[in-house]
Amino acid sequence: MKKNKIQNPIIIVCGGRGKRMGKITNNIPKPMIKIGKKPIIEHKIDYYQSQGINKFIFCLGYKSKILKNFLKKKITKSTFSDAGLKPGILKRIFLVKDKINQPTIISYGDTLAKINFKKLISKHNKSKCAITIVVAPIQNPFGLVEWNAKGIATKFKEKPILNHFIGYAVISPLFFNKLGNKIINLADGKGIIQAINYLIKKKQVNIYKFEDLQITINSPSELKYAKINYQKYFTL
Repeated sequence: MKKNKIQNPIIIVCGGRGKRMGKITNNIPKPMIKIGKKPIIEHKIDYYQSQGINKFIFCLGYKSKILKNFLKKKITKSTFSDAGLKPGILKRIFLVKDKINQPTIISYGDTLAKINFKKLISKHNKSKCAITIVVAPIQNPFGLVEWNAKGIATKFKEKPILNHFIGYAVISPLFFNKLGNKIINLADGKGIIQAINYLIKKKQVNIYKFEDLQITINSPSELKYAKINYQKYFTL
């Protein structure tokens, strides 16, 4: 059964070099790495479309022509922004802000999570915040220790549960009105970090807790895991 359409667009950020993947990304951008018979980006699009999303904005950079040629064959309702290699994640998103006239989903190009996007957008709208970030719990495999300037232990946590940002968010048009160029122009992912910290102080960051299937591919070891377990994540 087809999902009802979601009118909100999704911005997929896939402009980075993917250096942590080593030689694998010498000739192709990371989203074009195959898992099973399809590249990561195709798995992502298939899932988004199954959730009713049909408006795509792609923020490209590294090996953008390869991605663009592939995506044009896959989907019709899409917009492309090629900012080259230099801009950070936040800057790439900022460059398409004229397309953001309603709450807009953000997704990193190397992450897939089986999110119910209708619930995510609904929770964001109710919050009236500038941004809603999706977080998931992860258990640290180590005992964490804190100590004071004299070297005396002040806290010990055995394998604590930590909450981490998984590369999904929803932003409202007012998001960019609250940020200055100093933050927007920061390299890599530093801009996103600074923006979220700044907006936390303004009480403008809403949390969407997610505990279902997810996978992120940042390294060869994560790619190996994905290839073994991908059917849990990508079978629609």
